Amino acid sequence: MLNHSALFKRSSTLLLLPLICVILSTSGCREEQDKHENSVVVTSGCKSCHNLDPGEHHQFSCTDCHRGIEGEKSIETSHRGLISQPAHPDNAKSFCGPCHNEELTMVSKNAHYTLSQHINLVRNSFTSSESKVPIDDISSSAHPDSELQLVDDLLRRRCLRCHVYYEGDDFPLTSRASGCGACHLDYYDGQIVTHTFIKKPNDTRCLSCHYGNHIGFDYYGRFEHDFNDEYRTPYTTRDEFFRPYGVEFHQLEPDVHQKGGMVCIDCHGKNQVMSTAPRGATCMNCHDLNTLQNSDNETITLINNQYLFTSGATGIILPLPLMAHPAHQKYGKQVSCQGCHALWSFDDDQTHLVRIDHDDLDELEKLTLDGSSEVFEILSSHMEFDGEWLDPVMNDKFSGDQFPGIWLKGYKQRRWENIRLIPDSNGLLQVARPLLNLHLSWIDEEEMVRFDNITVLPERPTDIPYSPHTIGKAGPFYQKRFSHLLSDSDPTSNQVDN
Repeated sequence: MLNHSALFKRSSTLLLLPLICVILSTSGCREEQDKHENSVVVTSGCKSCHNLDPGEHHQFSCTDCHRGIEGEKSIETSHRGLISQPAHPDNAKSFCGPCHNEELTMVSKNAHYTLSQHINLVRNSFTSSESKVPIDDISSSAHPDSELQLVDDLLRRRCLRCHVYYEGDDFPLTSRASGCGACHLDYYDGQIVTHTFIKKPNDTRCLSCHYGNHIGFDYYGRFEHDFNDEYRTPYTTRDEFFRPYGVEFHQLEPDVHQKGGMVCIDCHGKNQVMSTAPRGATCMNCHDLNTLQNSDNETITLINNQYLFTSGATGIILPLPLMAHPAHQKYGKQVSCQGCHALWSFDDDQTHLVRIDHDDLDELEKLTLDGSSEVFEILSSHMEFDGEWLDPVMNDKFSGDQFPGIWLKGYKQRRWENIRLIPDSNGLLQVARPLLNLHLSWIDEEEMVRFDNITVLPERPTDIPYSPHTIGKAGPFYQKRFSHLLSDSDPTSNQVDN
């Protein structure tokens, strides 16, 4: 029988914490027993237990970043004043700042740090205001008094789990370091792989946050399964893990750029990922002849009348096909590129989020796997007859404080085949997903329903334009997607060769 609890073992969230004594002998740590004090004595410094190479650019004492006391032999004394996560946003200015102040100043305004877009998009959907608040101005609530407080509690404890303040859910490929280390330190199965900081993060680092039905996962053709066990496959696997991201996924068609070997940072460079540039490279940057002729992009070269792209991350060289089909000229100012070229999209309709504070959880077995490792651990404990029931509490993902109640997630339906198109603020038809079709409820510790099926305000949109990373050749019937939305389109002309 498979031991699923082993697959979801809780990963350490600290980079250099002491290993517990019972496993010191297997960790390669050299030790001796002090007969007088009956304690473990380390004989060769930090690296006797933490044999990690910081890389050529960080060749200085461990205590320069992690503090502690160099040269002490006992773990108890050597770890006094230890800073386990010097790259955490609360510590980065002091520890990373002396060498990387420019980068820290730049990234402090980036969405990966501020989360402003996510926070205000959700909050303002439930209020008539258009306020913009920083993450420090919202908080978790033991007893929310208003709908907005319930929304804030949802954001702090359930939704905003993917950011640099938090070390990720305890699934094999979602755990990570915090702060700068979230992108620049390599983790696998809850353990740090190397202490050498990665200058150019690989896609595994990106997917530790951009998994589930979010942009990034679709780049690899992945669509998360429904949560009920009868919809989850495979029932056996030769892979190392059944659920590396917490929930199994359907393998759909990957993005054509991914199939060609391009990685995330080929389009989403430093100026976007770490600075305040609004978006990554556009389709026009690489596929429009006029744009290419006036481009100073060093990754694009012209050889024998063929434009070539060279990846700065992997070194692969790819030819750049130019837009030549007449549809680009006809519809280019009315329909986005993804409107024709997205092969599929995320179409998870009616997202239901329920906070439950009471401990009568026996009836919730079907929601054991909903993408949250906290929910998995708590509900699993209530399904076992010989274990100890865990209290229904979840951590604030910024402060680490515990608050009562667990947030459960479900959907009315999950689909990928329908491409929704809506006009953006400029009138351009964009692919949309029902991201804000949210339904919030709260049942307190006395099993009283305090808020029931709260939805966004009627005047607020629930479908949000986005750029699915599922690009491929447009099908022969691409016009059927938008002909009914364009007044000057010929609805009888729906078959155009690609």
